[in-house]
Order: sequence, then C-alpha cells, then structure tokens
Amino acid sequence: MCSKSSEDFWNTSSSSAFNFDDDEDDISQQDYVFSSIPEENCVLSIHSIISKTCLDFLLDDLKSTYEYVVPPVEEAVRKMLTGQKYPLEVYKNFSDKLKLLDCALESMDGNIIINVILFLKATLKSNIFYHQLAERKSAIKHYANHLIVNNHYSELPDLYMFTGLTFNMKQLYYLIGRDVKNKESLLKKLDTFTVEHLQKISSNDKQEISDNLLFLRKPFFPLNYMNTCYFFVEWQAERKENCNSVIEQLAALCKSEWERDKSSNEAVFAFKKKLRIDDFAFEWTIMNVLASLKLWTQLNEQFMKSTWLTKKKTVIPAEVFIYGLSRHDPPKEILELYLPWISDNERSLSLAQKMNCHKFVIQHHIKERDRLALILYKSKITPQSQEFFLIESALQSTEKKWKN
Repeated sequence: MCSKSSEDFWNTSSSSAFNFDDDEDDISQQDYVFSSIPEENCVLSIHSIISKTCLDFLLDDLKSTYEYVVPPVEEAVRKMLTGQKYPLEVYKNFSDKLKLLDCALESMDGNIIINVILFLKATLKSNIFYHQLAERKSAIKHYANHLIVNNHYSELPDLYMFTGLTFNMKQLYYLIGRDVKNKESLLKKLDTFTVEHLQKISSNDKQEISDNLLFLRKPFFPLNYMNTCYFFVEWQAERKENCNSVIEQLAALCKSEWERDKSSNEAVFAFKKKLRIDDFAFEWTIMNVLASLKLWTQLNEQFMKSTWLTKKKTVIPAEVFIYGLSRHDPPKEILELYLPWISDNERSLSLAQKMNCHKFVIQHHIKERDRLALILYKSKITPQSQEFFLIESALQSTEKKWKN
C-alpha cells in the first residue's frame, strides 16, 4: 500500500525528478532562438563607437609615442672603431646615409669605409650610389680597391665611367689578365676588353695596350718596349745599380742627386721621360724623397705655384698628398701651406685638427669673424701656448667686427 502510494507520488508530483534530457531540450531551444539572429547583425563597426577622424588621430599619436630615435652617425662610427658590431640598417633617411659615409671617410679606417659603402650600395639605386661616390674621391679609391682585392672586376668599368675616372680603365686591362695561365683565354679576354672599352681610353694608353697585345701575340718585344727595357738595363749597368724596379731606382736616383746638389733635377726628369713614368708615380716618389730629406724649400718649389689663383702643382689629390707628407713629420707650418689646396672648408678644417695644425684652424675662424668658434676652439688648445695667445689677441681686438 505504502509502496504504491510512493510510486504514485513520484509519477504524479509537480516536482518531478532531474532529467538530463530536459536540459538538452532547453539548450536546443536556446540555439534555435539565437540562430535566428543574422551573424552580421552581431558585429558592430568600430566607427559606430568612434569617428574615423578621431581614430586616425589616436593611432597617429600612438605611433609617434613609440617612434624610434636614430642614433647619431658619430656613435655608429665610434663603436665600429672599437670593434663593436653596429646595425647600419637603422639609417633609412638618405641624408643620414650620406652623413654616415662622410663620417666613415673622416675616420680614415678602410674597413669602416667599405662597410658603409657596401651598405649604401645595397640600399640606394645604382645611379644615386655612383653619383655620391663621384663627389667623394677617397670613397672611389676605397671601393675600387675592394673590388680589385675581391676579384670583382666586372663592376670596375661602371664605377670608372659613372665617376668620370676613365683614365683608370688601363688598370682594368691588366687586372683582367691576372692569374690567367692559358694564353688563348688571356688573348680572348683582352680582345673583348678592347672591343668594349678601348674608345673610353686615352690615346697614350691605347698605344700601350696595343703594344702589349702585339707582344703577347708575337715572340718579340715591340720597339718602344725594347728601347725602354734596353735603356733601363744599360743605365743600371753604367752606374752599377741593382734596384728591382723603375720606381725604386727613381727614388734612389733622387736621393743621390739631391744629397749631392739640392737643386739638381735634370737627371731625375730625364730618367722619368726615358722610362715613361706616369706623373702620379713620379710626383709621389719625389715628394716622399724630398720630405724624407727634410728639403722643405725644394718641396715647395716643386709642388707650389706662385700664382694667387691656385697653388697646387701636382696631379696627386690634395688630401692624399697632405696625408703622405704628414707621415714624414714635417713642421706644422709646412702642412699649413698645403691645407688650402682642399677646397672644402669642412674637410680642410677636420684634417687640420687631426694633424694639430691649430694656427690654420684659428686663422680660418678669424677670417670668418666667427667669435663663438674661436672661444670653443680655445678650450682645445694648450694654455699659455702660442696658439692660445693668438686666440686671446684676436678676441681682445677692437678692430674686428664679429658676426656672432
């Protein structure tokens, strides 16, 4: 009786027991209700919350907050000088790249200069890259040497043509034949060179190349080569000289002649003419000999013109000449005579400071009436020195009208 009433209670009670099937029914009904709403209606456009103008403003403000500050190029070069690796890719602005190149050139470190040049080559268009090199002759020399050392001869014609240094094309003629042992392959390469580039070469160099090709094709020397070689051998035999090269012999001749007579030049110039020594090699040799002998008066007579318009009397680039001269530790007064050869004031001042030619820098600032520059430079000068009093005298002068 009791059991029957309990069973009735559970079957008839309004509080029925928990059933998992009931939950599934409820969930399916809810899914049906929500699925009836289109999905796109659930996604609101961001512009319904904030206008496009305000959003752009906020994004620009956020971008400026995290904008990367490019470090000074001097910092990059300084770190590279100490052997640290520095990512040059941070310099994306064209003007920053040029500043980096100029700073690298001022460091006079070949490895740094090449790293920067290769970075510019990878990030600039070819015409822009070569144009910038053309404005920096020392950069051309570093890059050309890099190509030669790494046997990248195919790029040299473009470098020389774009930068206007076609007189270096003769150098390429001899380079492309280096390490080629097969005579037929060598002649083929040289013939290809003459077809492609001979019209870009000077008449004297054309004659030299033609003579060289003739010598390679026939088992005898061209007449002018025979005469030159004969003269050199005969000249050494008469004087019992045994130098290994023409340039070495030229240096020895200069030294012996000028130790005997400081004004004796005839034998030296006759030797140059007879052996067809090019101007650069000749002038570089006699400059080094004169400087090593401390013959400063003869050096000035040889390389300084007396005209006021231009003082330079050499084919050697000004900076190369001054740098070569500085290796012989000349008096500062001598270096200061040659610094005006550099037309770029910034370059000449930078080189003067590196060589401690303080008078040159001081006189420049006085000429420019730059009082602030003088005061700043005074802090770099040894107190109570001659240069220190020169600045003091200029600053105290009442006749000078300063621009600042």
